[in-house]
Amino acid sequence: MAHFVYENWTRQKAVIHIGECGHCNHGKGVHAVDSGRNGRWHGAFDTREDSMRHAKALKRPDTRACAVCGG
Repeated sequence: MAHFVYENWTRQKAVIHIGECGHCNHGKGVHAVDSGRNGRWHGAFDTREDSMRHAKALKRPDTRACAVCGG
């Protein structure tokens, strides 16, 4: 199962998702066209541990798993 990290520099957060999550859409997000103004997707990562390691390396104050899919 692929994992992705959404880094949002506007809200200072990094959120881990599984690829199938509706918020993630395999690293494409929910918008048809992403402006790139607020953040970016990282991944795919093979394991949750790899995605968490990457998310922590981004050093955002709010680093966590998605509340919907559990990342």
